[in-house]
Amino acid sequence: MLNFIFHPHFEKEAASLKRRFPFFDDGLESFKRICEVHFDPINPRQVIAPAKLHRIKCFDNFTIWKIEMAVKNLRSNQFPRVWFAVRGATVAFLCVATHIDNHDDNTMNQEAEALVSSIFS
Repeated sequence: MLNFIFHPHFEKEAASLKRRFPFFDDGLESFKRICEVHFDPINPRQVIAPAKLHRIKCFDNFTIWKIEMAVKNLRSNQFPRVWFAVRGATVAFLCVATHIDNHDDNTMNQEAEALVSSIFS
């Protein structure tokens, strides 16, 4: 069983997206169930397509990832991008953005790297 934690920055961004996209919570819950299998610390199995999951940066004891999270009633190019870090049995959600808002991946990657230090220090 994985332990999911949410950075306050993620919670603030997610609250904004929940108001705009009513099925955001359902998408997040589905993604958490998929993480239980994909990032299982004892017996991981690849269930997320490599085209949807991107490793951003590896550190000594954790890895930062980005996923295109499916949300009902959105087209695939509108899916929110979620940055999260995995260390053992802990998944920490760091930040979220959509291409609808014209976010910059490089800026978000740097932001995720800065946010993860407050969780896994």
